[in-house]
Amino acid sequence: FHHVLLDGWSVFQVLSDVFACHAALSRSDDIADTYLGLPNRRPFRDYVQWLGEQDQAQAAEYWRRALASFECRTPLPYEQVPTQAYSSSSSQSRSAELTEEDSGRLAEFAKRHHLTLNAVVQGAWALLLSRYSGQHNVCFGATASGRPADLPAVDDITGIFINTLPVRVEMDSAAGVIGWLQELQAAQAESRRFGFVSLAQLQACSELPRGEQLFDSIVVFENYPINEEEAAAHGLAIRDLAAVETTNYPLSVVVAPGRRLSVEFGYDPGAFDAATIEAMATHFLRVLTALSNNPGARLRDIDILTEAQRSQVLVAWNDTDRDVPAVALAELVAAAVARTPAAPAVIFEDGDEGQPVSFAELETRANQLARLLIARGAGPERIVALALPRSVEIVVAQLAVAKAGAAFLPIDPDYPAERIAFMLADAHPVLLLTLAEIAAELPAVGEGSLLVLDDPGTVAAVAAMPDRAPTDADRASPLSVEHPAYVIYTSGSTGKPKGVVVSHAGLASFAVAEAEHFRVGPGHRVLQFASPSFDASVLELCMSLPAGAALVVPPLGPLLGEQLAEVLQRHRVTHALIPPAALATVPEEIVATGLPEFTTVIVGGDACSAELVTRWAPGRRMINAYGPTESTVVTTWSQALTPGGVPPIGRPIANTRTYVLDVELRPVPVGVPGELYVAGAGLARGYLNRAGLTATRFVANPFGPPGSRMYRTGDLVRWIAGGELQFLGRSDAQVKIRGFRVEPGEIEASLRRHPDVDEAVVIARKDGSGSTRLVGYTVSAGGRVPEPGELRALLADSLPDYMLPSALFALDEWPLTPNGKLDRHALPMPTAAVPAGADYTAPRTDTERVLAQTWADVLAVDKVGVDDNFFELGGDSIRSLLIVTRIKAAFDVTLTPRDVLTARSVSALAERVEDAVLCELERVAFGDGNDNGK
Repeated sequence: FHHVLLDGWSVFQVLSDVFACHAALSRSDDIADTYLGLPNRRPFRDYVQWLGEQDQAQAAEYWRRALASFECRTPLPYEQVPTQAYSSSSSQSRSAELTEEDSGRLAEFAKRHHLTLNAVVQGAWALLLSRYSGQHNVCFGATASGRPADLPAVDDITGIFINTLPVRVEMDSAAGVIGWLQELQAAQAESRRFGFVSLAQLQACSELPRGEQLFDSIVVFENYPINEEEAAAHGLAIRDLAAVETTNYPLSVVVAPGRRLSVEFGYDPGAFDAATIEAMATHFLRVLTALSNNPGARLRDIDILTEAQRSQVLVAWNDTDRDVPAVALAELVAAAVARTPAAPAVIFEDGDEGQPVSFAELETRANQLARLLIARGAGPERIVALALPRSVEIVVAQLAVAKAGAAFLPIDPDYPAERIAFMLADAHPVLLLTLAEIAAELPAVGEGSLLVLDDPGTVAAVAAMPDRAPTDADRASPLSVEHPAYVIYTSGSTGKPKGVVVSHAGLASFAVAEAEHFRVGPGHRVLQFASPSFDASVLELCMSLPAGAALVVPPLGPLLGEQLAEVLQRHRVTHALIPPAALATVPEEIVATGLPEFTTVIVGGDACSAELVTRWAPGRRMINAYGPTESTVVTTWSQALTPGGVPPIGRPIANTRTYVLDVELRPVPVGVPGELYVAGAGLARGYLNRAGLTATRFVANPFGPPGSRMYRTGDLVRWIAGGELQFLGRSDAQVKIRGFRVEPGEIEASLRRHPDVDEAVVIARKDGSGSTRLVGYTVSAGGRVPEPGELRALLADSLPDYMLPSALFALDEWPLTPNGKLDRHALPMPTAAVPAGADYTAPRTDTERVLAQTWADVLAVDKVGVDDNFFELGGDSIRSLLIVTRIKAAFDVTLTPRDVLTARSVSALAERVEDAVLCELERVAFGDGNDNGK
């Protein structure tokens, strides 16, 4: 026979419109006459009367309790997630069955423990859904008979009475199998008392958004009352049986008991790959067998992977061991100096292009500075802070600190003074290295701790030092590869940034792997793109100098759009790591034809889109690199990308292992989302002065040798065919902005510092261009509501520009779900602002006119008044970068994104531009005492 399971009651298809509304059924005495041209109408009218007599209020209350806090559907391992407008249909199928022995054992197991086979099947599906989705609370649909047993002559009604009801199951991993299945069966029996409620009404009992269905998978247990032995005694037998059963769900599981229990997976081929369904069928049968074979087990003990599958994801795809002697960073560079002493090591801009610093000169300068640092207290297990911009000086300083045996702590000079002060107080560096023009803006440090590199006294002291490389005899104590090499501060969810301490242990392996995978060597040029405070700067350092390539230092200021392309072209850059947000700003025509020597682009710091691959991959090697700061820069990377499909983050690099695990630290199947854990030589030591946090994120590695650790990234990934990883998102609220890690909790903590703010929430939203925007929401503590400008000024005092929300909303109270939780879906969305008409003030000077047009172009609005607010026009940190890039091109002055974000209007920004132009004219006219251009 053929039937279709509908979203609601289904007697048969001619009655589908009748049963869409039970209220209409209960009011109509003539419904059977209207819709049924059958001779036995009386029983059907009896059924309609029975339906009207049921306690609808009690049923609604039952389902409200059953679906309380149900806010999202249980996800399935889709290849392509169906949209709301897409009509799913399980039009293809895959059949499987248990052996006769396993089927008998399963039936005996159910009988012995007073369970129905249907309850065991539903339990097995719930457990599999939990493992595939990573959720403890799952929901799926199940068909139930709609023939009420207490209705006289109900069997005389012709047709199929089927209702589809939600089955919501809580997965307690510590629960025993038997007790858990018995509770599931009891809950199902209770739900059958209220099985007359339509699925449309059930939808309203949940907290799902309107129009979203409760579940994407359905279980059909076909237990037809056929006595095969009795039929055989009368010479009857079923010779052949074929059924075509299609549901309007993406996935349906039809189970039929018998000598060999059979399972048919119906699936939507537009949503699932056949290999995924094959794996699900195998795992489902494995769970059924495991339940009957291990009745005394706990749920967490049920392993859905076969031994071959387990070995594949744990061993075969982590076969990355490579014999690379572990040496300190300074030794890596020293080896390149010995090979090519005269080759250019650092190329910087002085006019068109300055005289390159050779490897031999870099070695000499770093050796002399290192000896001064040692004399001033630097050494192993000590930190030297570097408040330096992208420059030759920071390259020399990083290498000098490494030679002294200390760890360098890069601090972006553009960070707010409050944030810099916190980092210095938290890290307790023995020295702070900077330049004269930056020193005046830095927080006060202890006497003797500040070393101004371009101060004449410092220059003389460095020049007086021997130029031989320091050894352990010169250092305060012997240097080991286990000592810290650098410290990078990242955003912290508790409101304060945290320092990640990375040792030398993984640097050699990483540098060798980079040289091979990126195909970099002598004669190549690597762009110094990253902010010094971002660990991508370490990637640039290790990609270039140990391999004998030159590191190209660009002019100060943001690198975006045409300016980025011009730097790549003018300096003949061959290799660069550039975040997706910056790559997307380069005009397409330049990408296609204007960068012939730019042969290798590494994209990292944020998710890379398929569109970006289509634009950049043709004609060059494009590699997607991934890695948390807590593991030496890069954990995985792809092969050269080709257009088409979502770009993967690739395989683990040499001497690194990656595990995709569920909440119980079990490996998940291929194609199933899980949290990424990282182990291997590059693992960081932990968080500076944060032993408790280190213990929660760096955990024991159950798959490695005793005493080994692995880092819990919080990133959701899945294995795909061939052993590559695909990035899916975060398991928490953390986001990436311009490649930087951002914890919304840190921004929320800063907002709550305002005396009139009681609570704050910050979330990330995608705008029309696909960029991520931070949006802040506050509820006031009293009667006064702070102005957005007040809050932005408060945030600007402590947060870097990329962490400043692009929009702030003051709410009277939080929108709540029926269960009393914050309803994030109901928070107001930022809208693209249109410049005010009556309040529009036209530009008055040439500077304002140029800036107003720049804002209009970048923010995609028709016109901008000189007093219009940057944030209200849709501005954010990405767009502030684009604006300062265009200001550099138009006025030849260097501003920072923070200048745009804090000025907030064209008129205020015009004053800063004119001041900067005036300062530059005065410098040219009167000189600045610095003629070397460095």
